[in-house]
Formats: sequence, structure tokens, C-alpha cells
Amino acid sequence: MSSLDEARVRCPNCGRRVPAMRYCIYCGAQLPSITQPPRFERPQPAEVPPPTPPLVPPPTPVQPSPAAPAGLEGEISSLMSNISTLYTRKVSLFNLFQSGEVSEGIFLKLYNEYCGKLSELLNTRVRRLEDLRRRIEEIDRRLNEVALNIEELNVRYKIGEIDLNTFSQRSERLKVEQRELENILRSARVNLERLEKMLSDKTPSEIRKMENQMRSAYETIKKLVEEGKVSNIVLDSVKVDVEETIALLDSLIIDRKEKERLMKEQLDTLYARYKIGEVTIEEYEKRKKELQEEIDKVWS
Repeated sequence: MSSLDEARVRCPNCGRRVPAMRYCIYCGAQLPSITQPPRFERPQPAEVPPPTPPLVPPPTPVQPSPAAPAGLEGEISSLMSNISTLYTRKVSLFNLFQSGEVSEGIFLKLYNEYCGKLSELLNTRVRRLEDLRRRIEEIDRRLNEVALNIEELNVRYKIGEIDLNTFSQRSERLKVEQRELENILRSARVNLERLEKMLSDKTPSEIRKMENQMRSAYETIKKLVEEGKVSNIVLDSVKVDVEETIALLDSLIIDRKEKERLMKEQLDTLYARYKIGEVTIEEYEKRKKELQEEIDKVWS
């Protein structure tokens, strides 16, 4: 049997006939497994000879393709926005507590509530990442198959095994599928990138501010515990989560911190050169201004 006559199944979610893989190449839903031998599914060639049936569906299904990613994009956008909001609330709550504006009981109640919700959202994010990566893998594999099928079709036509009409119809069908798959793949990769970027709605300077506030509040609370003004229960309850949150915020801007450190080192070197008379006051002021502007851009 030619690789061009491949097994197809109907997707239970979007209703389209798709290659018999684990997931639908159009909507991502899991496909039913084929228990019969592939030949049992072969009655399709009966519909293929009059090639019109396969050519008719594409125009109608082509429309749903953009709609599916739109829904997924909205879901991912909402998910990442909610994650960002909960991190912001945790930092704000910490600041209120260390300043004495919230009691221990209310602080722990709200903090645990935010942590619980955040944990659920982060688990959802992990599942979405796994699903998208798996789907991208499936689409990549299918694209390779389609490319090979197109190449094989060309060879069969050139050696006279199939006529021009059959070649044109099958080739067009494969190319339509190829274009659709490429569009879906692009959309899936964009969504994957959005999921991978934590707190992408915040500027680097906002993330740095959140980290500094969290560190400062955490240190203050530890001192309050030492002074006996706050119970150990509070610190023990939040210690692991706070340190993980600070580590996350730090990881998101660590490259920018390194750039800033190197530029400040240049400023210190420049000042030393000025003090020993290697550069003039005018040269010093000019280069200092340039370096300061570069530092500001790091956090913009």
C-alpha cells in the first residue's frame, strides 16, 4: 500500500477527518485509537476516485482553524495574567504585614489562599506546556510525512504511474493540509512562548521592584520574629514559599542584573581614571552620562 493512502479517523471534537495520530492536528483533541488493521479504514479510497469529496471539505474547515487558536490564546492570556496578579497580591500582602497593617491570622489566611490559587494555576500552566509541546511534536511529524508524500507523488507522476489529473488533485489536497498545518504550528509556537514567559505583562523594573519589596519585607519579618513581635508560626508557614518566590523573580531578571553590574563597574573604573588624571572632567562627565543612560535602558 502506498504511503499516500494513509489511515484517517474522524476527530470526536471538531469532526474533521485527520491522520490517525494521538492528537487531532487541527484542534489538539485526543483521537480514538484504531483497533482494526489499517486496511479496514481503507474504504476511503472509494470516495477518493471521485476526488471532489476530499476537495470540498477544505473550504469549510479552513475557517475554524483561526477560531481554535483564538480561544486558546485567550485562555493562555487569562491564565498568565491571573498568575501575575496573584504574585503581585502576595508581595503587596507581605508589605502590609511587615508594616503592621494586617494581623497574623488574616495575613496567613490570605497568604495561604493566594498560594493555593497560584499552585492550581501553575499546575494548569505546566499541563498546557506539556500539551502544546506534544502537539507541536505531532504537527512537526505530520508535516514531515506530508512533505515526503508530496515528494513521492511527484516521483510517481514523473515516471508515469499516475496521470496529471490524479497528480493535481492529490498534490493540491496535500498542499492545502501542509499550509493549514504550518499556520497551526506557528500559532502553537506563539502560545508556547507566552506560557514559557512568566510575568511577561510586567517590565523588568517592575519585577525588580517586586523582588526588592519581597526581600525587604521578608528580612523585616525575620527581625520581628527575633524580637518576639511576630510568632514563629508565621515565618515557618511562609519561609519556603517566600524563598522560592524571590528565587523566581531573581531568575527573570538575572541577565539584566549582570549587565547593570558590569556597567557600574565601568563607572567605578571611569571615576578612578578621572581621579588619577587619566581623563579630563569633560571626558568623565560625557562618558558617565552615556553609561548611566545605558543602565537606565537595561530596566526599561
